[in-house]
Amino acid sequence: MSSHVRRLWRFLRRNETAKGLFLVAIVLLTAIGVWGAIRFALNTEYPVLVVSSGSMVPTLEVGALIVIKGEDPRNIQAGLPCQEPTGPGGPGSIIVFRPNPSTPDYLVVHRVREITTLSGEIAFKTQGDHNSGCDTQWGVAIPASRVVGVYQYTIPIPGLGSVILAVRGFMYDENTGQPKPQGIAVIVALIVALFAFEVIEPSKKKQPSPPASPPTPTVQPTPEKQPGPDGS
Repeated sequence: MSSHVRRLWRFLRRNETAKGLFLVAIVLLTAIGVWGAIRFALNTEYPVLVVSSGSMVPTLEVGALIVIKGEDPRNIQAGLPCQEPTGPGGPGSIIVFRPNPSTPDYLVVHRVREITTLSGEIAFKTQGDHNSGCDTQWGVAIPASRVVGVYQYTIPIPGLGSVILAVRGFMYDENTGQPKPQGIAVIVALIVALFAFEVIEPSKKKQPSPPASPPTPTVQPTPEKQPGPDGS
């Protein structure tokens, strides 16, 4: 194994493009591993989400970065009955759920007002803190099987969630969830820029100059000895 590693390392040292791609792959694999560990620890497929609508204002502002955790439906708490008025921040667990099974990527974060049963399954009547009444547009109640997790806390990084929403809005269509043409163009441009940097940058490096030749020693001719007055 060590010989293969050494050969790979020698290859990467000689090839700048391969080295760049290798580093990108390491970063991506590390990010995927960390994300997988977080999902496992919090027992949900969406442990971190960004609030994108104002239905929970002022409890959860638009752009809030929230952490959720998968919970046993029996541990979810109900608030006041739907017939009773309630203000923001009232009792009841805040849950994230899929209102429609046909659009699994569309999620809603609302507060639980009542707990009931549908076809023998625990179900929840919900309401947004900013809304005037319990939700009815998705049926009588939300079955526990559609609950993704329970809100835990908001990550206190101002502006991060808004930046994520802006990038997502630029890259993806809000209605279809498909990449927009400009989003695809940005991805292609980043890939081209990476290759261009890895190819052009090595050529800019200063090549080492050859070692200077040692100076050639010079010998000065000695003058011939002139005969003295005695003829020697």
